[in-house]
Amino acid sequence: MPQSLKPKIVFIGAGNLATNLAMALFNGGYQIIQVYSRSQVSAGNLSSKVNSPFTTSLKGIIQNADLYIISVPDKAVREVVEQMPLNKGLVVHTSGSTDISVLSKFGVNGYGVFYPFQTFSKNRIISFENIPICIEASNDDSYNKLYLIASSISNSIIKMDSSTRSWLHLTGVFTNNFTNHLLALSQQISKGKGFDFNLLKPLAIETIQKAFDISPANAQTGPAIRFDIDTIKLHVEKLKEYSPELADIYKALTLSIQSSIHKED
Repeated sequence: MPQSLKPKIVFIGAGNLATNLAMALFNGGYQIIQVYSRSQVSAGNLSSKVNSPFTTSLKGIIQNADLYIISVPDKAVREVVEQMPLNKGLVVHTSGSTDISVLSKFGVNGYGVFYPFQTFSKNRIISFENIPICIEASNDDSYNKLYLIASSISNSIIKMDSSTRSWLHLTGVFTNNFTNHLLALSQQISKGKGFDFNLLKPLAIETIQKAFDISPANAQTGPAIRFDIDTIKLHVEKLKEYSPELADIYKALTLSIQSSIHKED
């Protein structure tokens, strides 16, 4: 798409996802004409990266952009939408768990969802090339516009309704947040018991790779799936001394693994 035809974009939000997406679009030749954030520091930091002005007032948002990307925490989307003035552009949000209908007040010019399915950090800018982007729109014209933008930065574009997207978001919590928390607990134990957390890295990498190569169910190993009661009891007793909370987590996950065997049968 020639730069002259690329939509001019306003970013509403300057957090982890907004920073990565704004950088991807900016590097792809899109003009970010304004950044909004409640935090002057956050707004200023992102605006400096994409050569745009910024505002800390929703009432100060430019009215004549082509595309408005609301990229704020899920719980804040509705509040931002209610306070945003009407404008002349297409409005989307990037939330995994928020229904498209929250944007219905912008129905005249179209609205939609532009949901990159990945974990993001401000200080770790990553390529969008292989990041799935899930799109939903209020009409075909809006969908086509979003598809063109998404396909200019990613090779994986999926049309997905709000209900399905909310389930995708939920599974993302299991895959990313819960997995990361279990790794954090492992790091805590390794530090407390005097061995290098990096010893777990090859195991973690092989676990994820094998899960996608042969399916998680087929890849499962360990004392739980073998019903190795002696080892399980030993682990639980050690954890009770170290942290009763971790012992409870261990028992709950062990039971879940064992229950899954019967469900698959």
